Amino acid sequence: MTLMLASTDQRSSLAHVLADRRAKGLDTYDEWWDGVYRVVTGPSGRHGKLMVKLAIFLGPLAERRGLEAAAPATIGIDKVDCRVPDLAVLQPDTPLTSPAFHATAELVVEVLSPGETPGAKLDFYAAWHVDEYLEIDLCGRPARLLRRHDNRWEDVAASEVLGFTVERGALVAGDARLDLPVDE
Repeated sequence: MTLMLASTDQRSSLAHVLADRRAKGLDTYDEWWDGVYRVVTGPSGRHGKLMVKLAIFLGPLAERRGLEAAAPATIGIDKVDCRVPDLAVLQPDTPLTSPAFHATAELVVEVLSPGETPGAKLDFYAAWHVDEYLEIDLCGRPARLLRRHDNRWEDVAASEVLGFTVERGALVAGDARLDLPVDE
């Protein structure tokens, strides 16, 4: 679930509520979309379990290529325009826009929760020069891997960044296989 708040002027105590969320660590997944603050709830249990499996699958692939995996990660500029992908694969020396925000990523993974719009963050990731985007839908639609060419995204079957392929219902890298969720 996402709650969008356009301005602290909309509610007199909103600035206090946001400061309280930050102080309590409840803002980990919150995002700014072109200056609009979006309150994002944390992942469901099913989402969290998939994230652990993705980290176990993708982490070693990243390390073999001299890359780092982070989950969650932050890309963009805090309090202006930023997104929080569920997992990002980064160069170790990826520039930061502030102590916790990256300027780009090699690959981002978005696990869509029910109600999220597929591809909603693609324009943002293209503007921030993310190379690849892996989207996994918890509602059981097929996973999709996209590669950026200039500011366009193209569907691809194999990751140039990590070398895995997206097959029907699974990610595959050599003998390793991660079965993806199907609609329950």
